Amino acid sequence: MWLAAGSALLVAEMLTVDLLFASLAFSAFMAAIANALGYNMAVQGFTFGVAAILSLFILRPIALKHLKKTTPNFATNVDALVGADALALTDVNDLSGQVKLNGETWSARTQSGEIASGSRVEVLSIEGATAVIKLRG
Repeated sequence: MWLAAGSALLVAEMLTVDLLFASLAFSAFMAAIANALGYNMAVQGFTFGVAAILSLFILRPIALKHLKKTTPNFATNVDALVGADALALTDVNDLSGQVKLNGETWSARTQSGEIASGSRVEVLSIEGATAVIKLRG
């Protein structure tokens, strides 16, 4: 019974990935060990309860902290392009243009004014698939 409950809780954990069901599965497996050692249902229930409290309030927060680690101040995807240098491939105005950014051709526009083809520019932001740029300097 405890093994089936623990297995079902692990399946639920695979769907949620927040370690709540994994903590309860751990508790069910601890109760299964108590059952295998021949203890009665009261001891098994007590074992489940103690293991649940320990795993939910001590082990789970530690595991979540390691699971959700992020690298501080590390930009990814389009966030990494803000502030990057680019080259204007065409004349760029506040409506249209193209730039070479990280080896790729991007649609671009300025916040105001016009930038000549061949100018070095800086990316201010990314709006969808369009780089908003200004003249470097």
